[in-house]
Amino acid sequence: MKNNEYHIINEVFNARLEDQINGTLMAGYIYELGMPGNILQSTGFPYEPIQLSARQLNMKSVDKNHPFRIEAVKNLVVALQNPIGVFSYGDKSKSQNVIVELQYRNKNFLVGVHFNTPNANFISVSNIRGLFPKDNHEWINWIVQGKALYINKKKIQKLIDIQGINHSEPTYLDLNLATKIVKEFKNPTKNINNYSDKNKGSGTDCFANALAPIPKPKSTAKVTKN
Repeated sequence: MKNNEYHIINEVFNARLEDQINGTLMAGYIYELGMPGNILQSTGFPYEPIQLSARQLNMKSVDKNHPFRIEAVKNLVVALQNPIGVFSYGDKSKSQNVIVELQYRNKNFLVGVHFNTPNANFISVSNIRGLFPKDNHEWINWIVQGKALYINKKKIQKLIDIQGINHSEPTYLDLNLATKIVKEFKNPTKNINNYSDKNKGSGTDCFANALAPIPKPKSTAKVTKN
């Protein structure tokens, strides 16, 4: 997909997000976030559409363990394509955790993506199941644990420096070691559009689906705000 297509999809995402906040989004709506770009493909993302259900977004926003205001994920489409870091989550061929620049109360959002998930139309997609603001010291420790698949060195080092100023951080977090690993880390080679026949053309379909008009619901309730 081209950069301008991501920005167009991002504008549609933001518009539908506003509909969800206002309670005017149709029931069962699925957000299209485009195909994985260079960085996500380099960590092992399959070249298939990335999707997020409005229902899942609402459920995650009111989760008592890490609630957030839905408007905090505005511009998620662009943020996901330009992550701060990508980390393995169990089997990295099945799922990965992406840390993006979007924040809520000084915590960066974690986007948990599960691959090769059949959707309602039996099309294989990358499904966003996890979405919440993650304590930065927790995911920075993933670097020390060897879970990093991709690192934006400049942005992560800035966050590590901020953690160093915060004297209340847990003692288990070795910031010096994290800094050393970040400095020496070698990001994977980008592999553009490495896809098989089964998902050939999915980028065009994904773009078209994101721009497709949706009917207005008869009635719907506003989302819960935190």
